[in-house]
Amino acid sequence: MPIQDTDAWKSAEWRYSSIQAALTLPFPGLAKSPGEIIEELEGIVNECPKFYPAVLELGLRRMAGGADGSEVEQIETGLRLMLDLGDPQHTEEEAAALHDNLEDLWRFDLCQRCLETLVERFPDKALFWDHLGNATAQLGEVETALRHAAKATALAPDNAHFRCNHGLFCLMAGNASEAEIHLSAALRLDPGNEVTKGNLKIQKYLARHGGNFSDYLVRPVDREQIERLSDNDELERLDELCATYNFDRLQALGRNLAAAQDSRSRCANMVKTLENYFDFVDRVSSMAGLLYEDIAHVHQNFHTIMHKFIFKFADVDRETIEDVCKSLLEYYGFLAGEELVSSAEFKRFRAMVRRDKKGLVDKMEGYNEIRHDRGLDEEEKEAICDELFDGDHLWPHL
Repeated sequence: MPIQDTDAWKSAEWRYSSIQAALTLPFPGLAKSPGEIIEELEGIVNECPKFYPAVLELGLRRMAGGADGSEVEQIETGLRLMLDLGDPQHTEEEAAALHDNLEDLWRFDLCQRCLETLVERFPDKALFWDHLGNATAQLGEVETALRHAAKATALAPDNAHFRCNHGLFCLMAGNASEAEIHLSAALRLDPGNEVTKGNLKIQKYLARHGGNFSDYLVRPVDREQIERLSDNDELERLDELCATYNFDRLQALGRNLAAAQDSRSRCANMVKTLENYFDFVDRVSSMAGLLYEDIAHVHQNFHTIMHKFIFKFADVDRETIEDVCKSLLEYYGFLAGEELVSSAEFKRFRAMVRRDKKGLVDKMEGYNEIRHDRGLDEEEKEAICDELFDGDHLWPHL
């Protein structure tokens, strides 16, 4: 009897569908925590070890939580089960979803391994060759990625997305002239595609200045353009320009961490932590054109920002503060290595963060203690907050 017809499979299918339904339409007060979802998935896998949707999601959720051990093998096992037991009509869709999830986790190494299995099983699927090219390129193996891209575009010559990626890999290799050929072809196939238009702008920049895509991500800030936009009160364009620089720097850091075996497991959490932290800094700074690489601004206002951060997000714990501090030091250390931040400024910032981190943890714990103390009235709690945060929590902006 096929395993899909067994009671264990049908029960697992029903339980898994219930989890997905709850995630899609969570009822107020009944939303499950990530840990509770993992426990439910573990129960499904224990009941039916071959129910691959739960096997794959359990591995992905464990990986998203920062683990880096058995979940890698679990994802590879889930992929094999999917290929052996899944509906062939849905293979491409399910494999693409796995690829997207691993890409969101910056696990291009595992993505590459899974896609190598897929192209071996389905050598005529252009999508899998394209995805394999992307994962391989992100790991720094650009020449191999170009061969994969050539395979994808040969199988699907009229696919604008594959053409665009082929051009991007050429930019990663530092071949701007070859990139222009593929990107122009992609634009002819899909004239309105904004990604292709953006890549063509990068191609033009590299054609003028030299270098490759990694160099572009850490290009020097055009201070004259920023000053001009500021002087002309073109604040929307100024914000857009600075947001582009900020995004590119985080991408550069992420690619650097994801390509190294000793740092890829913490890459997704670090990039997400930085995105959330700088989004908060942007909101409390109340200024146009904030550049994340402005270490002087973050250094000067670090304690005020952290006081507001702890007060605003009542669920902040020791791990959160340590993650923020580690991520900031990783980010500015990377930028210092790229000479976008002064090495001396970074060392001063690092010394301050290391010196004052414990004090911030103590303030967080003090705040959490009074928040849950029913013996204190609101006036007493406010007086303690004022002492803990030096009054910084009272004002929405710096």
